[in-house]
Amino acid sequence: MVERWRKETHCFNFREGECTITLKDIAILTDLPVDGDVVCVDSTPPPKVVANMSGWQHFIWTVTGLCPPEKGDHDADGHPPLSKGQVSITWLTAEIRRKHNPEFGGIPLTEESSERDKEIYARIYILGMIGGVFFPKKSNNLISNSWLKIILGSWDDMGNLSWASACLAQLYRSLCNASARAVKEIDGAMFIVQFWAWEHLQWIAPKVDPDKDWGPDHPLRHEAYGCR
Repeated sequence: MVERWRKETHCFNFREGECTITLKDIAILTDLPVDGDVVCVDSTPPPKVVANMSGWQHFIWTVTGLCPPEKGDHDADGHPPLSKGQVSITWLTAEIRRKHNPEFGGIPLTEESSERDKEIYARIYILGMIGGVFFPKKSNNLISNSWLKIILGSWDDMGNLSWASACLAQLYRSLCNASARAVKEIDGAMFIVQFWAWEHLQWIAPKVDPDKDWGPDHPLRHEAYGCR
């Protein structure tokens, strides 16, 4: 699919003609919202407000309740928890599990947990979805700290953003970058390319049981179409 991508037209070039992934495809496959404000990421480092923390360390602590060390430690994938304006998703998830796992002396997250703990867990989960699913980098582990400024916003502000258009724009950019001859890796939400190809290119689509019942009682009936 990448080899058939033409960055001049943002289309896949087949013998039968050209076609491309549209905003409607993103909305149907992922159920991400189309309407809303533009997703705009601010990469300006936050000012230093605490003597023993850098600006990003304090900002990450405000969002997640965790303070990543800038030197010394490395996560399970060999990356430092905080480096060059990026935070390790592996480190974040490991720390939050340790915090709430009784085996490590943590307190399990329950309905009786504080609103602060629930909010931190939810924001880290959303951060993981952004950095690991919809806007992954080539490392598939590091996420830009700039996303934290959006995650720290109100739930209504996050819900009122056009995430589908942002995901499509990033996908186009990733395909354009990867179409260069010397490039051997790709980032972005490649699962969307796979789902889209399965849906539109019958010769590579997986076999589907024609008797499959997607009735109202099926657990995936009301999920995004890509979940099927």
